[in-house]
Amino acid sequence: MARISNQTKEIINIILFFLMVGILVTFYWIYPLSLAKTGMGRNDLKEYSDMLDTLSELPNEALLWEEAGLKPDTFRVDADGLTTLACLRLQPEDSAIGTVFLLHNDNQNRDSILWLASALVQNGYIVLACDQRASGRSSGQYRGGGQYESSDLDELIANIDLRYRIQRPLFAVGFGTGADAVILSSQKESRLDAIVAIEPYLTSTRLLNKLKEQHEMIWFPFFRSVVWWWYEMRSSYAVEYREISDIVSAEIPTLLFVPEEDLEDEEVRQILTISKEAERLMIKKTPTDRKKLEQMLLDFINNQPAESPTL
Repeated sequence: MARISNQTKEIINIILFFLMVGILVTFYWIYPLSLAKTGMGRNDLKEYSDMLDTLSELPNEALLWEEAGLKPDTFRVDADGLTTLACLRLQPEDSAIGTVFLLHNDNQNRDSILWLASALVQNGYIVLACDQRASGRSSGQYRGGGQYESSDLDELIANIDLRYRIQRPLFAVGFGTGADAVILSSQKESRLDAIVAIEPYLTSTRLLNKLKEQHEMIWFPFFRSVVWWWYEMRSSYAVEYREISDIVSAEIPTLLFVPEEDLEDEEVRQILTISKEAERLMIKKTPTDRKKLEQMLLDFINNQPAESPTL
């Protein structure tokens, strides 16, 4: 009986060992590997892969924009040798009073901001919009956490300046990761006169926290570190993990929209605190009504000087 009991214990220990290994593999390999794809990858990955089997790149069509009565000039920009951005440009009928670059939200494409582009054109602005990397008609399978999108925006600004010459003042408006991109670009792109950042993440920590809420992810020890590591592995991006200490003061006039429940977040309070002395940052609660958001954005850019002074 003692021998049978020992065998039983040994079997139980082996089962527990493999069960523990299975749990660790699930939570530190299989599950975070899936989360990295779900949270930071393009939402049409299968369709994108299938189309690339027959086409070298996705067609840069703008049917919705044409149906809305707009006349988009479509073109592509080589962002970094590996990523091509599908872009379009809109010219107002009368003389333009400035230029606006638009960056859409995560897991969307440029068609999602057609409403804002239309309003800006009607108010006399030249509008540039593109599908961000890993979105819509642009190439790539993973987003860049705002950092690669910022480099893409810099490349797009340089390209447009050479192609058409940018009419100042120049504004950039971004949503989500696009909002982080315009904030980061404003730190180094001297041609930008003012920006509007709509619900940016501000740090990688806040980005992962938001993704966790959005996708109802299960928490486990070292959650953010593990997911970020797998994201870097899957995307092959050398993306810097941004923390609160990396937040810097607004360099140019900046309008920041934040959901009411996030106004007291540490990142939001940090950027407000360090930008207070320069008086370049304005923080507003994100309106639930899209027309109100549109009007607040227009009021902000319309009140900027025709030629912003060097700050």
